[in-house]
Amino acid sequence: MQVDSAVDRSILFSPGRIGSLEIKNRLVMPAMVRNYADGQGRATPRYVAHVERIAQGGVGAMILEASFISPEARGFANELGIHDDACIPGLKSLVDAAHRHGAAIGPQLYHAGRQTTSKVTGLKPVAPSPVPDPLEQEMPRELTVDEIHEIAGAFGTAASRTKSAGCDFVEIHGAHGYLINQFLSPFSNKRNDQYGGSFENRMRFPLEVIAAVREQVGANFPIIIRLSADEIVPGGLTIEDAVLIARGLEGGVNAINVSVGNYGSYTTGRMLPLMIFPDGILIPLASAIKRAVKVPVIAVGKIRTAELAASVIRNGDADFVAIGRGLLADPDWPRKVQSGRLLEINHCIACNQGCISRLFAQKDVWCTVNPECGREEVFSRASAGGKLVFIAGGGPAGMEAARVATMRGHQVVLFERSDHLGGQLRLSGSTPHRPGWNELQEYLLEEIDRLRIDVRLFTKLTREIVEREHPDAVIVATGSFQSVPPIPIGQDAHVVTGRDLLKGTAQASGRIAIVGGGSMGVHMSELLAEKGHAVTIIEATGEVAVDAPLDDRNLLLGRLEGLRVKTVVNTFVIRIDASGVTVKGQQGNDHIPAETVVVCVGNKSDIALANELAGIPNVKVVGDAVKPRSVTEAMEEGALAALEL
Repeated sequence: MQVDSAVDRSILFSPGRIGSLEIKNRLVMPAMVRNYADGQGRATPRYVAHVERIAQGGVGAMILEASFISPEARGFANELGIHDDACIPGLKSLVDAAHRHGAAIGPQLYHAGRQTTSKVTGLKPVAPSPVPDPLEQEMPRELTVDEIHEIAGAFGTAASRTKSAGCDFVEIHGAHGYLINQFLSPFSNKRNDQYGGSFENRMRFPLEVIAAVREQVGANFPIIIRLSADEIVPGGLTIEDAVLIARGLEGGVNAINVSVGNYGSYTTGRMLPLMIFPDGILIPLASAIKRAVKVPVIAVGKIRTAELAASVIRNGDADFVAIGRGLLADPDWPRKVQSGRLLEINHCIACNQGCISRLFAQKDVWCTVNPECGREEVFSRASAGGKLVFIAGGGPAGMEAARVATMRGHQVVLFERSDHLGGQLRLSGSTPHRPGWNELQEYLLEEIDRLRIDVRLFTKLTREIVEREHPDAVIVATGSFQSVPPIPIGQDAHVVTGRDLLKGTAQASGRIAIVGGGSMGVHMSELLAEKGHAVTIIEATGEVAVDAPLDDRNLLLGRLEGLRVKTVVNTFVIRIDASGVTVKGQQGNDHIPAETVVVCVGNKSDIALANELAGIPNVKVVGDAVKPRSVTEAMEEGALAALEL
């Protein structure tokens, strides 16, 4: 990533104020659910270590994740809770961890409303109206007026617990389609009583929540509210609505945190902007709110560079900048910016693979580019260092293993049989709209250069080398290769693999048939269609790109439709010849004409070296050499192998 090393960073590190609270700089970690709590919503040692590591990096304020205020309010399996006094000690541990490094901290109080399921809570979801969420699809129960009052009171009681735990502020979650947003929006609120219909009626519940919280925490305790400035759904809130809402709520709160979206618009990729979108895509919305209110405003949305963050403050678009996924990727982002070490920042690449995709699968949050995220306890263990470590393979697993091992004091030699490092990162970054993979590759190459790691290109690690040079450990990160499945192929057929096309060792011409509709096949189809080829994807299962993140997949399929890429599913390849592909589908046999057939299936682990080194002690196999998967697993296994040395 190109960054401006001459950017004026001082504006980011001037103190800012939210109500009575002075914050040491203008950088805020926004609320992000991690699923690191226990089954009762209490903070765990893992969570405390995670919070402390981020606070250590120099952020000014930390808004803890959406914390459920009552049992039916929970949206994720291991989400932080503030629904019971038993949660206070764990919350205090998080507060103490942040305060040790000068960061202000407070939780985000929330109720999921209809954006949860009975599988998570054991209870039927509740909502302003009996209208199912477009993503979760479970019919909620309409809240009674008495229940609405009880929930408002529960927000207040939860806020009192935060004050008891020593928090510096609370944030009320009024965004992203959760319960408060559900009351505010005609998209989800179909009531015809005093809580629905008119703007004034839809404002009633959030105002009651703010009043209940204020009553419990007192006049001088800062309250922030998070709002969706645009729900990005037909009939949902727009920026014009959000301006009116912000003006109506600002008398009861001390700051407004501006975001967008709900679960119905999650697949637009804008709520957590993907790599296809430009940096700072949501800043204009924060700016519009800022111009309309007198309280401080927090801007968010893929603000990745110091230059962009500083411009937000300098231009008066907001008073604070929220760096969310960027702090999962590199908790030292603030300190590196402040000290001018911009090229050392491990930027979030906005892939959403390790974080939000895992979260929506009810798993704990990882970070693709930073395996330390969520494993801070493991990474904090001391290393004796001093071992000679050979690493075979210069893809993401091998490069990350080399980086981590070197930083822990080991002498590393990285062997790569080709003329370059990068592995599949180079290939992924060459398909359309995926610049993040190039950014990760650039970061790893910069780190290898900065750490002066011994890299041996054009060198294949062998048993002979290992036995001659006696390394203390070997990490095998030889990745995978792609082969053509056992399909009958005519003599004049033009069949190539997707990897060979991306490497430039093969060419495609004319009409294209792509065998395999996983992520690779679908991204390859986009690349070829953009070059003007007529493309048909042939997939044996019922859907394509099922291994892609949900939001990324939705956008990708939309682009393929625009490029007129044809897709046939539940279809098997019987034969390939010079005229195209003979297939068998649900309607029987068919023929798909094609001058070139691109095979995007058949990835197999390259285990040749692992087998060759059998019997040699301290050999660890990682990444695709174990099983072909995503970059997220490759980075994680490479790093953990280095930690185990």
